[in-house]
Amino acid sequence: MDYRKFVLSIAEAFMVYGLIILVYGMIAIHFTQTWSGDWPVDRNLPWLTLDSFIMISFALSFFGFITWRYLRHADQAK
Repeated sequence: MDYRKFVLSIAEAFMVYGLIILVYGMIAIHFTQTWSGDWPVDRNLPWLTLDSFIMISFALSFFGFITWRYLRHADQAK
């Protein structure tokens, strides 16, 4: 198993799905007009509100993008 390609695909998934969640959260906040985003995403996780969920997904997409770019650049340099 090629771990480099495996990590590359996971980083790409974090990047894409993190940005999808970011867009979903922004749209949900604007449609419901709860500008604080202070409503729980899941009933079983009361600490996970929409605004913290958006920040976590943005951080995952950002670090996924950095990892993806690094691994793509390292593959091209070979």
